[in-house]
Amino acid sequence: MAQNNFWHIFCETRNIFEAHSRHLLTLSLIFLFPLSFSLLLSPTLSNLFNHFYTNIIPYPYNYSSTTNPNYKHHSLFFHLLYSLFTFIFSNCGVISITYSVFHFFNDQSLNLNLKSTITKSISTSFLPLLATTIASHVIIFFVSLLYALLLVLIICGAIFFNVTTSYSSLYYFIGFLIALPLLFFLIYLQVNWTLVPVIVILESCWGLEALKRSARLVRGMKRVALSSLFVYGFFEVIVVLNGLLVTKDLNGTSDGWVLVVSYWVFIVSQSYFVAVFMVSKIAFNTVLYAYCKPNHGEVIVEEFEEEGLIGLPFHDDGKVSNAV
Repeated sequence: MAQNNFWHIFCETRNIFEAHSRHLLTLSLIFLFPLSFSLLLSPTLSNLFNHFYTNIIPYPYNYSSTTNPNYKHHSLFFHLLYSLFTFIFSNCGVISITYSVFHFFNDQSLNLNLKSTITKSISTSFLPLLATTIASHVIIFFVSLLYALLLVLIICGAIFFNVTTSYSSLYYFIGFLIALPLLFFLIYLQVNWTLVPVIVILESCWGLEALKRSARLVRGMKRVALSSLFVYGFFEVIVVLNGLLVTKDLNGTSDGWVLVVSYWVFIVSQSYFVAVFMVSKIAFNTVLYAYCKPNHGEVIVEEFEEEGLIGLPFHDDGKVSNAV
């Protein structure tokens, strides 16, 4: 049990990644790299979209974008299309990488190839993962809505009792006090739901049942899950914000060619780092799942018994062995 800490699981994840880097990097290039690339490219796409409406569309259809109905409709369509693209590619990446890492952890790389990983795992897990994601977002939405209503009630109560104070003091302070418990509760939910994607992909469990099962399995390993949430989240946010701040005023075409070339090199390199962070986080959660099950007296032999795969190897003392 002393080895079940963040660093040990991180090293286990790194060993799997190094041993099967070609396979995992290929999956990340197919699903996660386009996702991170589009994320960092979003300011440029937005600038190009505005440039299209202000300089290319003829008068009088190119008037102010804030009042142009065509602009609003096309902008809404663009954002919906981007959200759909993001959701599909992120889910496909999570499914295929989780499926692969779990097999690699069980030392089952000989029977695994890229085509079977993508087709089999995605076809069987996409809809259950979609339903579970919707369920989790609905819960988060209603929790946030409850806190927002509480804030409105407090403000209305202050107005009703003629509490006179500046907006910069009382209201902001009350808003902070209300938002702080909400933030802690959302972090608590994220920690408890760390294993949800892995459970949906590797077990016949989805929806609210998967959320409850993840909360049960992660008991005893919440510190590890919290550490991974902060470590991976911190580096991903730093890289993404750095990329967005650098590219927010560029459109990638009207600037000098040197700036354009350096801009695209920067976008590609930053996108690669974001994709690596993503695949590492997915692999970490999968390995964490493999350690959480034995902690609760569960064995992984049944997970892929129908495929003829062996289960997770154990030492005599019941601890998980290093499979890589």
